[in-house]
Amino acid sequence: MGLPKFRYVAPRNVAKAISLQKKSGKFLAGGTDLFVAMKERISCPDPLVDLNSISELKDIEWDKKKRRLRIGALTTLTQLKENSIVQEYFPILSQTVSLMSTPQLQNMGTVGGNLCLDTRCYFYNQSIFFKKRWEPCFKIGGRTCHVVRGGDSCYAVYSGDMAPPLIALGAKVKVIGDHSAKEIGLQKFFSRSGMKPNILKFNEILSEILIPVPPEQSGCSYQKLRLRDTIDFPLLGVSVFLHLGGGDGRCEDIRLVLGAVGPSPLVVEEAAQLMRGKGITPKLIEEASQIAWKTSHPVANTASSPKYRRDMVRVLTGNAIQEALNRVKKGDNE
Repeated sequence: MGLPKFRYVAPRNVAKAISLQKKSGKFLAGGTDLFVAMKERISCPDPLVDLNSISELKDIEWDKKKRRLRIGALTTLTQLKENSIVQEYFPILSQTVSLMSTPQLQNMGTVGGNLCLDTRCYFYNQSIFFKKRWEPCFKIGGRTCHVVRGGDSCYAVYSGDMAPPLIALGAKVKVIGDHSAKEIGLQKFFSRSGMKPNILKFNEILSEILIPVPPEQSGCSYQKLRLRDTIDFPLLGVSVFLHLGGGDGRCEDIRLVLGAVGPSPLVVEEAAQLMRGKGITPKLIEEASQIAWKTSHPVANTASSPKYRRDMVRVLTGNAIQEALNRVKKGDNE
């Protein structure tokens, strides 16, 4: 199926891009997900505002003054994976890209585009012809959910790979609007709504991702459950950032983030509270993994059963904590 008709514009600066956008339109980054949705008539934006001529949304830069990394939203996944600064200070991001999609799509897909992915659902992500068989769901303006019978909201799932490790690393994002620009924690960028997963208004752009330098004695891990090695969206993603105290090796800080189990990435703060200030033992890892299992409630809106995906939360959480711990003990974050 071909693309629907649309008006195409390619501004050369952010202000112009924002001024051209309408409620009926979309911003175009890599297009790896949007073009598929357009072909299936899941999305029919008009206008389509191409951001790829805007140089300020590209590149990876080191901010020496604030000791943080700036990643332009239009940085491709391949550029992120191959960047020397990322490989030295944030190797988990390079490793995460290696678990995503295919080399061809990594060359096209962008970091900002991955963070701005729409939520997905077996029923919603069908062509317009298949959806005629069912009553319209919440996500397309209806009054029902085909996943959770009797549900009063949309249960579509957010399946971006980059969000869990970036949230675990304490990343912020910069959002530029009509007359404003603000930095917010990446966790707050997500709306917790299956209908619209992020807080962006129609004329706002995620322009960059800002990541602080990890402290010494820290490590990070990302574990992904999927049907095939890389090409699929995650059925589950688990990321852990771990920082040990300098003297006794106790847990100074930990952030545990689950992806693809709900409409937004899920930060399991209860597990972090359990582990902070304690020496990490197999029993403690098991207890934290159990908390993650209790916290997650996947539903039948993607491949595999909710029970299996939930059981794997416990397994991958334990694996992620142990891998992050091993990386700290090795004296590096590789």
